[in-house]
Amino acid sequence: MTLEQVKTLLCSPAEDARGMTRWWWYGCCVEEVEICRELDYMKEAGIGGVELQILYPVTPDDEEKGFYNIPYGSPRFYEILAFTANACAERGMAFDFTAGSCWPYGGPTVQLEDAQQEALPYQLDVHGPQTFSCDFTTRFAGEVCAAVMGKMEHCVMQADTVTDITDKFQIKELFGWPWGTELAEIDIPEGDWKLVFFVISQHRNRVGKPSRDAEGMVIDHCSRRAADRFFGEVVKPVLERVPGIRSIFCDSIEVEGHNWSGVLLDEFRRRRGYDLTPYIYALWGDMGEMTPHVRYDYFKTMSELTIENFFDPLTAFAHEHGCTSRIQAHGTWGDILRVYAAADIPEGETFGDHRTLEVNTIHRRLAASAAHIYGKSIVTNETFTWLKRPRFTETLEEMKAAVDAVFLDGMNGIVNHGYAYSPEKAGKRGWPFYASTHINHTVPWWHLYRNLGEYIHRASAILRTGHPVSEVAVYLPQADVYADNMLSELHLAMRLEEHLGRAEMDAIQKAGYWFDYINDEALCDLGDIRDGALYLAQNAYRVILLVGCTRLPVQTAEKLRDFAACGGILICDGVPDEGCGLVGHRENAARVRALMAEAAPITVSDRKAALIAALRAHLIPDVTLSAPDAVGYVHRADEADHLYFLSNLSNDARDVTAVFKYGTGSPAAWSVNTTAQIPIAADGGGYQFRMEAHESVLVVFSPQMEAEVLCSDPVPQRNFSLTGWILDIDGRQIPMETPTAWETLPGLAHYAGTGTYRTEFCVPEDGIGIPMRLEIGGLSVAARVSVDGSTVGDLWTHPLCLMLPPLSAGIHTLCIEAASTLINEMMVDGSYEVCPDVLDGWPYYGAVINSHRRARLNCMREFREQKAPVPSGIWGDVILRY
Repeated sequence: MTLEQVKTLLCSPAEDARGMTRWWWYGCCVEEVEICRELDYMKEAGIGGVELQILYPVTPDDEEKGFYNIPYGSPRFYEILAFTANACAERGMAFDFTAGSCWPYGGPTVQLEDAQQEALPYQLDVHGPQTFSCDFTTRFAGEVCAAVMGKMEHCVMQADTVTDITDKFQIKELFGWPWGTELAEIDIPEGDWKLVFFVISQHRNRVGKPSRDAEGMVIDHCSRRAADRFFGEVVKPVLERVPGIRSIFCDSIEVEGHNWSGVLLDEFRRRRGYDLTPYIYALWGDMGEMTPHVRYDYFKTMSELTIENFFDPLTAFAHEHGCTSRIQAHGTWGDILRVYAAADIPEGETFGDHRTLEVNTIHRRLAASAAHIYGKSIVTNETFTWLKRPRFTETLEEMKAAVDAVFLDGMNGIVNHGYAYSPEKAGKRGWPFYASTHINHTVPWWHLYRNLGEYIHRASAILRTGHPVSEVAVYLPQADVYADNMLSELHLAMRLEEHLGRAEMDAIQKAGYWFDYINDEALCDLGDIRDGALYLAQNAYRVILLVGCTRLPVQTAEKLRDFAACGGILICDGVPDEGCGLVGHRENAARVRALMAEAAPITVSDRKAALIAALRAHLIPDVTLSAPDAVGYVHRADEADHLYFLSNLSNDARDVTAVFKYGTGSPAAWSVNTTAQIPIAADGGGYQFRMEAHESVLVVFSPQMEAEVLCSDPVPQRNFSLTGWILDIDGRQIPMETPTAWETLPGLAHYAGTGTYRTEFCVPEDGIGIPMRLEIGGLSVAARVSVDGSTVGDLWTHPLCLMLPPLSAGIHTLCIEAASTLINEMMVDGSYEVCPDVLDGWPYYGAVINSHRRARLNCMREFREQKAPVPSGIWGDVILRY
């Protein structure tokens, strides 16, 4: 890679690397003119595409105001979608579509037999001998799917006493109508017995926040019939009528209570080789040594069903209709890496305030690992969800920090969360989404967002160059998580992070080892074990870590033995000694123990300091940083070239020393913030370079790189302060000696918008024709700087300085147009406009709209939590140095 090629990568990145945004349409209350206006805003801001999500209404139909909520699936619905897809194509923007309305998948076409199921465990303690029966009418609402009785000893159900009593539950009729359920007489032998029955609740989960005419039940994510019907009845009509959709999007798997399926019992018997019904109590209580094995088999079956019957068919369906799939897998109980890999584009998520340097296993690292080991070149991230509390306080610099945390976890595409459709007639601030960072044309700093948009574009392009490099793999102890958990709608990603330890995984990263997670399929079916490494996609993993792993499938244990035998480094904090699954569990456990004895892993006393020490004793870190708690890295290789993306997530500038394991020759470095090449110098066994606060740097080692020595910028010798300012704001002109934050000024405490600070200065004779550095003391969000009416540049991250062009002698006018956040305006009143009880237009009842406005649009949190206005504008000394 030559210097010119790097400059092209930075200054002319591929268009498809641009960031995207989720675009919310409330109630599908949209019009063509506004759609075009908002797409133009996005295009101008550097956003490369939209992911459309149609959700709950926030306004009733009102002919006078021009509001009409387009019914989901109506002719007008398809017409407006086709118009939007074409409008995106005309602007060179991608158009992705969330199937169904909102999330999870479901809607009005879903019938009861295809709906998500939740099994509710009931139990009764009975002492025998006696004949027992019970009328359960009105005592539960649902259908018994499995029932057993078993003798209890010391709180453990004895497996050899279990009797299937499912057929003893009968329908009770009232005047010939099914009315309830009763348990027919059963003989209870002597002793303490427990009756256990699982009831499929008749109250089914429904689509969370649907649009007009899109209400309905959530589909059974384990049923192929349910998936095929949903794809055929809901998604296919869209794809047939709306050409130009790039990807079908599946949002996070938030299917509360989905712990059963109508196909489970039959599929369990076929796949696991025994009937689950006699052992259902093991899913909820204790049946002795078989308990973890039954639980493993249950979750393993549910995993296979959701992958084979929902996720894989979703991608196949998209391909059949000329689209790709983009899937968020977090929330699923399925083999998490395999679920992400079902997508053409796996997608993670950043939920909450993640502006820190930290491995996020739940929402990011798992998605990135799946992309790496399954050979997916792009892995995106839903970014800025609930970034700060309260809303409307986010700055562009804080958003960049959140983006960099995403990049450092291995992602290379950003999807903003997000852009709320907001026509002018919706009011000055539009319809902000309740769980997002409000990133649209109604925020005061929108005209400055392009700085972040272009940064995302550059960084994403860098992180799509070549392939990721990692030599350390952490095996996911999914078998342990499955075996340890009761009947549940298991959030596997969350449980895995808890089991592994968030701090422990982060410590591996900060010790200089970028790692990927791997699963059984990667080891057993995808990988090539040879020459001391596990080869997956284009990566060679030389170390495999077993953390919190007590049980292994036999085939996985065999592969780990082979890995160690060929010279791979196997480290564990405890040697696995259990197998997986009930059938043959004793033989499997013995085989696992024998294989682990052959593998002879390096065993450490803890997964903290001892684990890191063992790693360092056997593998040189990829990158050793002088400030690992503030600066993170991603390593990519492109043939003989090695590219290192580094980001400083702290608020302080740092002189960083980095030792690169694969750094040979003379490297070159660039600021990804500015695209300028920066000095990098050899320092002992490493290299030193300067990183400003929130700066990202690209370091490149390449045999093609021309040697070039860059000198640091000369230190300014002279300076002078600028005084005598006028603030133009909200129709007023306010004189001040030095810039003052405007919320401190009379009448402006709750003003949100822009204000221009203006002054004049004379260039000293010794400064004529010399570039000058402008420095400001403080900045609320971002500002645009101009001299004599010509824009010089924007300030939006630290350091708060900007180089002015050489100026001639005489008087010059400096203007700094600053933008604020929205919070000072939005904190004033938390109320929302209340609709009357009865409306003339759909939905005809004001309570329907009021409930959405109360939950989604109101600003009560901002009103309660933001006690005082935040600084707005600029403040402090403004200095010119030369």
